[in-house]
Amino acid sequence: MPAYTYEKSLENAYKVNWRIEEVLGDRQFDTSRPWLPAQLSGAAAISCLNDEEKMKLTHIELGAYAHIFRFVEEFITPTMVNLAQAVALKEDDAFNALTNFAAEEVKHMALFQRVRALVDEAIGFPLALLSNEQEVATVVLSKNIGAVLLLVEAIEWFTQLHYLSGFKDGETLDPLTRAVFKAHWQEEAQHAHLDDLEIKRAFGAMTDAEKDEATDDLIDLVGAVDGLLQEQVKMDVENLARYLDRTFTESESEEISSNLLRAKRYTFIESGVTHENFLKTFTSVTTSQQQEKVQTALGALLQS
Repeated sequence: MPAYTYEKSLENAYKVNWRIEEVLGDRQFDTSRPWLPAQLSGAAAISCLNDEEKMKLTHIELGAYAHIFRFVEEFITPTMVNLAQAVALKEDDAFNALTNFAAEEVKHMALFQRVRALVDEAIGFPLALLSNEQEVATVVLSKNIGAVLLLVEAIEWFTQLHYLSGFKDGETLDPLTRAVFKAHWQEEAQHAHLDDLEIKRAFGAMTDAEKDEATDDLIDLVGAVDGLLQEQVKMDVENLARYLDRTFTESESEEISSNLLRAKRYTFIESGVTHENFLKTFTSVTTSQQQEKVQTALGALLQS
């Protein structure tokens, strides 16, 4: 992993900075195309849906995907504000980079709010989506800062992976979808670099007991994320039934739910905690015993 710096991260951020209107303009989603890559939607493996219904499932899942990003950015923004305040008038490069990070997250929240409205307009009704993001953010912010930063870094790295492996060369996907997540990818790259710097700063100041607390809290936070994903899956099935104007049998609902949960666990947990850059940072600040504890807990969750 290259050596990241606050100065370089801010310089790169200024190079790729974009405005929401430049990304969205007056564009609309094209309902004749899929909106989310196959690996992220879970649609391909569902046998009770025909091809058109699977494509429509990607529309539902794009709405949920964008919303979950909006949801987690609710706690990422104040985290970066707090970190910036800690170095104000002491480290100009760090302060400037972290405040810009926070400002970009606010912009991303506004972008995904707009995307949600466009999805609702395209499918003809408001999707049922997770709520209480401020309450969840309050709980997350109460945890050990090392755990919060590790969770944030996993999110930043899976954002990179999703774009490069699914959106970038997804020629069949809706062009607006690709434009939105290209813009998101560009700015999140700098965020991942800053996460690495802040994780090393945080863990460098911790006692052994605090590091143990951080790894325990990370396990708790990932478990909480999984709980939210399970809630969203239930709403996704209801959203799909409404979109298709179809009633699912119990076995059909179970098949759809299990495939959606598997896809969401890959999307929002596994693809982050197994990303090579996340693992390099994680193993550099934790002991082998702490790493084994986290890996065991995550393995049990992902196999459940």
